[in-house]
Amino acid sequence: MKNKILLVCMLSVLLLLFAGCGAQKPSDEIKESTAVEESGAAQDDPENLPPADLAEDACGPSLTWNVSSGGRLSISGTGEMYDFETAPWSTKREKIYSIEVEDGVTSIGNRAFSGCEKVYSVQIAESVQKIGKLAFSGCSRMEDVRIPAGVESIEESCFESCSQLWNVRIPDSVRVIHARAFNMCDHLSEFKLPEGLEQIGDEAFAFCDRIYSCRLPSTLTHLGKNAFIRCTRLTRFAVSDENPNFSVDSKGVLFSKRKTILLVYPCGDDGKTYTVPDTVTVIGEGAFAYCDYLREVTIPDTVDTINASAFYNCNNLTTVQLPAGLKVIDVDLFANSESLTDLTLPASLVEIRGGAFSGCTGLEEITIPQSVSVIGRDAFRNCVPLTVTVEGKTIAVDGWDVYWVDENAEVIWEQDPELSNRPEYTTDESTTDESTTN
Repeated sequence: MKNKILLVCMLSVLLLLFAGCGAQKPSDEIKESTAVEESGAAQDDPENLPPADLAEDACGPSLTWNVSSGGRLSISGTGEMYDFETAPWSTKREKIYSIEVEDGVTSIGNRAFSGCEKVYSVQIAESVQKIGKLAFSGCSRMEDVRIPAGVESIEESCFESCSQLWNVRIPDSVRVIHARAFNMCDHLSEFKLPEGLEQIGDEAFAFCDRIYSCRLPSTLTHLGKNAFIRCTRLTRFAVSDENPNFSVDSKGVLFSKRKTILLVYPCGDDGKTYTVPDTVTVIGEGAFAYCDYLREVTIPDTVDTINASAFYNCNNLTTVQLPAGLKVIDVDLFANSESLTDLTLPASLVEIRGGAFSGCTGLEEITIPQSVSVIGRDAFRNCVPLTVTVEGKTIAVDGWDVYWVDENAEVIWEQDPELSNRPEYTTDESTTDESTTN
C-alpha cells in the first residue's frame, strides 16, 4: 500500500514538472511575438460627461471658458475638463483663432477642440496631464504644438486630420501613442519619439506624407497595424541597438528583432527591386502598401504567411515571386496594384480571400491551382480584361463565393474547356463573404 501511495506521489510531481516545462516560452520567442502584437493599450476610461444643468460658461467642475473679441478661447480654473460630445463653445468655432489652456487645468476632455478649423495657435499649460480622444482633431490650420511634460499618453485620434501640423514636441513622459493619434497630419515632419515610449497604436502616423525618417526608441515593445502606412516620403527606419523587439536592414526596412517578421517597407524608398531576406517567415499587414517605386519583389520559400493588404496599391509593381509553400492569399493582398502582370500562384495554395486582386487592371491572365478550395467575394473584381484558367475543375466549388470574379471575365475550366465564364449570378444575397474567413 505504501509503495502504491509513493508511486502516485512521484507521478503527480512528474506531471507538474512537465506541465510547467510545456507552459514556459523561451525568452527570445516572447520578444519576437511582442513586436507584432496589437497596440496592447489599456482599455479606455469611462467618459466624464458634463451634467445636464451645466452652467453656460463652465467646462469642468471648477473650470470656465471664454472667447475674447479677438478670437482667443481661454480655459481657466483648476482641475479636470469634462469630456464632450459637443463642446459648449462649438457655436463659436468660426470665431476662434487661438486656444490657451491656462495653468491649473489638469486635463483636456475628449473632443474638446475638435473641428476648430480656424485655430492656428495652441498653448497648453504644464499643469495638464491628460489630453483626451479627438481633442484637437480637424484643427486643420494648427501648425505647432507642445505637449506638456506630465502627459503619459497621446489618445486616440487626438491630432487626427490636423493637416497643417508640422511640428510636435513629444515629452519623455509619453508611454503610449494611441491609434490614429496623428493620422492624416499631411505636413508632420518635425517630431521625435522619446525614450520611454512603449506602444504605438494602429495607424498612429498613417498618411503622414512629410515624414522622411523615423527612429524607434529602445523602449518600444508594441507597434500597431499600419502604423506608418502611406507615409510616401518615408525613406528609412532606424532602431536603437538596445531595442529587444525591432531591427532594420541596410535599406532601413523594419523587422522584428530576429528578422523573422517583415513589418514595414518604407514606401518613400526609391528602390525598384527588393528581395525579402530568407530569415523572414511572415510579412506583416500593409508591409509594402503604397510603395510606388517598387517594380519587382522576390519572396523566399521560407515565408509561409503574407498578411492582408501587404501589397495594396503598389501602382508600379509588375512582378512578385510568391513562396512555394504559401497556402493563403489574404484579404486585399494585391488590391489596386494596377501594374501587376507577372504572378504565378503556387500549387500549395488553398484559399484566395476577398478582394485579393481587386482592381489589378494590368493582370490579363492567371491560373488558379487545383488545390484552391476557397475563393472570397470580389477576389478578382475590376480586373479587366482578365482570363482565368481553373485547373482540375469543371465548375466553382462550394467554397467559392458566387461573386469571386467579374461576370465579363473569361473563365476557362481546364476539365471542360467548352464551358466558358463562371456560373450566372444568383439573386441570393445570403452568400457568405469568404473574405472574413480566419
